Amino acid sequence: MADNRGLDTLNARLAIIGIDAQFEGLPNIDYVESALYKGERYKGELHKADLYWVDGQDLDPLLEQSDYPTLCRDSAARVVAANKLSAQQVAVIILSDPSESIAVTLQEYFSCSIVNNLGVALTRGEKLIAEFNVAVLIIAANLNADSNIKQDQASISFSDDFSGYAQHNGVVSVLLSAADFAAANGCYSYATLHSAACSANTAEQMFASGADTAGKMRATIERSLRAAKISAEMIDSVEVSALKAPALCILETNALLYAYSHGQKLNTAISCSKSVLGDNGALSQLLGLLNSVFVLQQRYRAGIKDWAKPSFEKLQAWSESPFYFFNKATPAFPNANGSPRYVAYSCLSQDHYAHIILQENNDKLVHSNGFNACADLTLFVLAENNQVGLTVQLQRLSADISGGNFKALAKQYFKGFSESQNKAFKMVLLAESPEQLIKEITLALTGIKHAFTNNTHWKTPKGSYFSATPLLTKHNIAFLYPGIGATYVGLGQDLFHLFPEIYSNVVSLADNIGSTLKEQLIYPRSVTRLDFRELKQLNLSLRSRLADIAECGVGFACVFSQIFAQVFNIKADFAAGYSMGEISMYAGLGCWHKPGLMSARLADSDTFNHRLSGELRALRERWNLPDVSDGTVERIWETYSIRGSFDEVSKAIEKGERVYVTLINTADSLTIGGYPKDCLQVIKRLGVRAVPLNIGNAIHSEVAYTEYQAMQNLYTMAVSERINTKMYSSSCYLPIPQHPKAIALSIAKCLCEPVDFPRLINTLHDKGAEVFIEMGAGTSLSGWTNKILKRPATSDKTAADFLTVPVNAKGCDDQLSYARLAAKLVSAGIDINLSSFFYGSIIQPVCTFSGKAC
Repeated sequence: MADNRGLDTLNARLAIIGIDAQFEGLPNIDYVESALYKGERYKGELHKADLYWVDGQDLDPLLEQSDYPTLCRDSAARVVAANKLSAQQVAVIILSDPSESIAVTLQEYFSCSIVNNLGVALTRGEKLIAEFNVAVLIIAANLNADSNIKQDQASISFSDDFSGYAQHNGVVSVLLSAADFAAANGCYSYATLHSAACSANTAEQMFASGADTAGKMRATIERSLRAAKISAEMIDSVEVSALKAPALCILETNALLYAYSHGQKLNTAISCSKSVLGDNGALSQLLGLLNSVFVLQQRYRAGIKDWAKPSFEKLQAWSESPFYFFNKATPAFPNANGSPRYVAYSCLSQDHYAHIILQENNDKLVHSNGFNACADLTLFVLAENNQVGLTVQLQRLSADISGGNFKALAKQYFKGFSESQNKAFKMVLLAESPEQLIKEITLALTGIKHAFTNNTHWKTPKGSYFSATPLLTKHNIAFLYPGIGATYVGLGQDLFHLFPEIYSNVVSLADNIGSTLKEQLIYPRSVTRLDFRELKQLNLSLRSRLADIAECGVGFACVFSQIFAQVFNIKADFAAGYSMGEISMYAGLGCWHKPGLMSARLADSDTFNHRLSGELRALRERWNLPDVSDGTVERIWETYSIRGSFDEVSKAIEKGERVYVTLINTADSLTIGGYPKDCLQVIKRLGVRAVPLNIGNAIHSEVAYTEYQAMQNLYTMAVSERINTKMYSSSCYLPIPQHPKAIALSIAKCLCEPVDFPRLINTLHDKGAEVFIEMGAGTSLSGWTNKILKRPATSDKTAADFLTVPVNAKGCDDQLSYARLAAKLVSAGIDINLSSFFYGSIIQPVCTFSGKAC
């Protein structure tokens, strides 16, 4: 019989040392975490990337388990085995809906009991842990989902356009223990259950009246905060229950809005696992707790993908609250003051309420996951010495896919590739399902014939790639760092989740890496969904602040560089920066001992905040224009992209016109900047079309020389150990010594003079660079490099002896961008570590040395 007794407040801090989850079509916890991170409404279909084909039938491993006890027992076994515990070290608590009558007896465990809500499970678990020094495993499962109940959107009941939740079958397990127990058994702590306040009222007492109930819920929240000895301002995000019943939805809304009313807006994110996996009763209660663990341990803030706005009656209240909503998950960085990150879980059921606070395990280690490895998008890597061999491999793959597991087959082929990397030709196929792979194979069988016949490459719209002319030299990689104008809202949103290996190193670059990366500008917070117009304005605003965007560009250069250094194991032989990308180059490659110092310098820089940007005081002084007092003055600088050669445009600029050629992109494309009226006169004189770039800064102009010494001072910083990469500057088109004065001089001169990008690229290519990897936002440098180097063959160079590879394209999923990048590099003959595409899990190993961190 279910036991509903419970204590009012959880007194002990408990370590969360084990987690497990499985839903229909999501065969393990990494698939569940991935689904929740992506935030898309789950349709309950079989996972496309893990279909088993047996006599034309698709089998779902979860649905083969036909009864509730087996589902619970298997989940418990996975958690206990992962922690290398015995069953007698674990007490099991089954979380079940009050309306269900179940009989689950797991006799092999220390004990097994059934409760009706999570609050009671936690308080009972605390008592068991304190009295018997065991770990407590809370399990919730569902096998009675109604597949006829559909969910239209990945949204929640707080939303103005909410229509309902779907139901899904699944199981979730969470293992708790005392900290001493975890240490003694070498168990990894995913997070700490810091405090929990639970309602001890009966159903009649708790929900006798709406007003009274809301007050009790607010008091519960306040008790949990007091127990944790923290304030509401310190809660980074709140996982909500957002029940479908309107009365319960309003109760939770009112309680949260009141209890978190501290006046600090856009402070706390809202998340809800029901937006993805629907409402599955007790199973969803425990899933909400697990989702809170995910966002802490994996260092992100969850999104509600189809969130639009709160219900009309509550719109003003939400707008004045500390809460905000993301439509997509974003990375979460350490607090600037060094305090730990806390999240809360507002757990409401039909007759009970609990407010739970969790604290991160800020161990500064790599928190691995299976996000990349279990993605639908899958790489199939092949290698052979000739066309015939590749054709045979493709035919074998076509046969293999009809009778095997999609992801397992990809790993099998990757293992074979790893053992034969000395083969002359390599091919990578990208696909999200067996059907799509067969289509890619069909295209490849024809494509490689054409590639071999014409000594060229072959690719598909999906990103599959093969080159019949791989680049065989050892030292040929150049990193190109784009200018700051390419930065945009949403840049790199998934990178830390795709590549968790980089997190600790990136965070260590600055005291406040969130500020350095301008996370609140790049990932704007809002109560309502931002529309196209609002996002466009945010992008324009971002680009108008030179100091901010320069700092952000430098930060993301380090992010992109770390991915190549730590994940792909690729280092640059050459490097160059375009405009302020030169600063990104020195920072990204680790030339400066403490690149994070640049943050404070840029924030305090008169040059980049007021003289060459902002009020543009250097221009006003040069052009005898009045200074600004209230900021409402005419625009005195604009940058335009136009067609034309440097000579043509220079001749068109008449004496006295305040117009400068700032950037030469290709032989017939460049940018000019200056006083808008004068620029438009030159453009009219040339008879060309002009695209205003909304870049209001005066670098790369004669006026910038007034700040030459200030820029030297700004960029003079202590350097680190000498790196092997040859770094070329547009200040002289020569390698720059890794010396403080040399670097500062090169940056100052670069920012005062026009950038001749064709000269820079031709210099790198003539020195031996063959693979040009664009290490930043956008694809402009790749496109220009293609145009610059596509020239007739000469006696010592062929017409196709180079490859350009962008790492980011606005509007393209980060996962797809990096899969395409990997396909290109592998086919070019570059030695790249592909392990992250095939291996990884959120489940952390048990430490082999008891009581010590692994």
